[in-house]
Amino acid sequence: CAASRQATCGAGCIPVPWLCDGEQQCPDGTDEQCGCKCCSVPSVCGTKKVQCPGTHHCIPHWEICDRHQDCEDGWDEEGCPQQPCLPGQWQCRNRVCIMAKWKCNGIDDCGDSSDEDVCAPCPPGMVRCDEGKCILESLMCNDEDDCLDGTDEPSTCGELSAAAAHCQCGWGQGEQQSSPASWHPCAASPQVGAAFPAHPVIPVPHLSCPRTHVPCRDGTECVAQEYMCDGEKDCADGSDEDGCAQLCDTPGRSRSSYPCGLGACLNVSLVCNGKQDCVDGSDEGGNCSVPCKRSCAHLCYPSPQGPRCWCYPGYRLAEDGLSCMDIDECTEQGEGACSQTCINAPGSYTCGCVPGYLLEPDGRVCKLTGPEPMLLVAVQSELLSCGLRSGREEVLLAADKDRVVFSLDYDLVERKVFWMDLVTESIRWQDFDLGKKGTLVKGVRSDCIAVDWLGRNLYWTDGAAGQVLATRLEAPWRGIPEYTVVMDGDLDQPHSLVLQPLAGLLYWSEVGSHPRLMEAAMDGSRRHMLLAQGLGWPTALALDLPTWRIFWLDEKLGSIGSAHLDGTSVKVLQLGWVRSPFAAVVCEGELFWSERKAWSVQRVDKASGKNRTVLLKRHGQPHGLQVPTWGSPEPCCTNGCAKSNGGCAQLCLPNP
Repeated sequence: CAASRQATCGAGCIPVPWLCDGEQQCPDGTDEQCGCKCCSVPSVCGTKKVQCPGTHHCIPHWEICDRHQDCEDGWDEEGCPQQPCLPGQWQCRNRVCIMAKWKCNGIDDCGDSSDEDVCAPCPPGMVRCDEGKCILESLMCNDEDDCLDGTDEPSTCGELSAAAAHCQCGWGQGEQQSSPASWHPCAASPQVGAAFPAHPVIPVPHLSCPRTHVPCRDGTECVAQEYMCDGEKDCADGSDEDGCAQLCDTPGRSRSSYPCGLGACLNVSLVCNGKQDCVDGSDEGGNCSVPCKRSCAHLCYPSPQGPRCWCYPGYRLAEDGLSCMDIDECTEQGEGACSQTCINAPGSYTCGCVPGYLLEPDGRVCKLTGPEPMLLVAVQSELLSCGLRSGREEVLLAADKDRVVFSLDYDLVERKVFWMDLVTESIRWQDFDLGKKGTLVKGVRSDCIAVDWLGRNLYWTDGAAGQVLATRLEAPWRGIPEYTVVMDGDLDQPHSLVLQPLAGLLYWSEVGSHPRLMEAAMDGSRRHMLLAQGLGWPTALALDLPTWRIFWLDEKLGSIGSAHLDGTSVKVLQLGWVRSPFAAVVCEGELFWSERKAWSVQRVDKASGKNRTVLLKRHGQPHGLQVPTWGSPEPCCTNGCAKSNGGCAQLCLPNP
């Protein structure tokens, strides 16, 4: 291993920044033990920067391998990859190779913004960080480093907040600033230029949270509204669980509780029992001795405020204080109640699973029956499989080193994997059973491919041309591309694409000037817009058919969103670790996605966004991923092309 830049990990090596990062990479866990190298010098850099070894000098992550010596001993430039980029690629300042067409596309594909810092001014409504990246104006002064160099959080943020509240926005219009540090709330469109004039302000603390989030009391972070009073402390100061006494009868606390004076919830059986159970003693004394003579629908208990009615589990006390109402946990808890289907019942609810799944002992999560589900992941020139329960990794395909396995999908019928080869501009395939491999079509450029295993077609998006195209899965390569344009014309940079073969429908995202989520029949007819509000760059889509929902990850907004397939019931969680998602898939109760900047595949609880874990971390950018359902699917006739190719001689496109 490179002595100053890598650390020994079993039989291999890992980068030094992976030591003590809270995520175990070594099989024996030695990279997370307190005796590891990173603990020898107390860190003073926090989580946003890297410490130069043996010193207290801190540098941002993006300054590593940027061809400029930032540590005194040059540690940040040692052991950096030297291989040149492939044809059609562009080398970033940090030596990462990206597709040349990604340069100046408004997205930080390099991770150090070098592909954007030489481009035109940021679009309206955005401001450029000192290191070059464009961010939304709304992300300024939100107490989070959205710029890698922190220039969106200058020391003047408090003053800017006061100015926003007191200034008359007639002055300063059209003023131009040099960076986020000089951004002003009354400026029309921050761009490169001169600073605004001085203005008397009163410094005040300020934290701007998205409309779906609320600030913690200490003003250091925002948490989702769903996390408030859910029984878990998500704010560092625990303020999201304070003052929840009035919510002691929420579904999470369905057994009626007594609100203590300091905000805790106490089971009513402990009230007036002669023992102080509330910290402030508010559960004893007062009118505890007054007997229960009220006409309660369920039960009555004594309290310091006198006799009170309470309800059995699964019920809530009505406004009259006497009767009890059933709690509809399926509606109030949503996806948090059951991972698939939910059936409400008086005083309770039950979870169910669709065929092919089995309910876990927790009564909430549905697991796939049969063999262990395997996650297919494309990492640089390799195709890997990772067991979702065992964590066992296996290299299924190792392409030539000069090739990039990009987007991928799987054919459930013939057990073939298809992938986009960026270097040769071709869609290739390999048969897992017979070991055969070949080329489906050449001369195509695609951001995402998707297999219709029922109709026997393969679809792909071409963002540059603004098209969705398709070809037959069994079409042999004869030297001439054979495919058809399914949709063309008014598509604004189509990007991610997912299919619902059983219904003959396809869904795609557009990441142009007006981002949106769309639906259409597989023949391109009956186009329908699912969502156009609250989107930035929805770069990764995934379907969760058991719950009839579509999920997306938004690179610009750093969020995970979901909605019913009719566009209703929209839910968005802004999560700091969503930075550069490429592809996503839902399996059982979790959402998986590939993070290009972090070189990892991560997963979270699909309903809450909690319990994030790093499933896979390799040397190289991950791209496409998929979780196949092993074995042949059950026969179905809802797809018009499923039987005899729909009677077509060549290509059959379903129109349900």
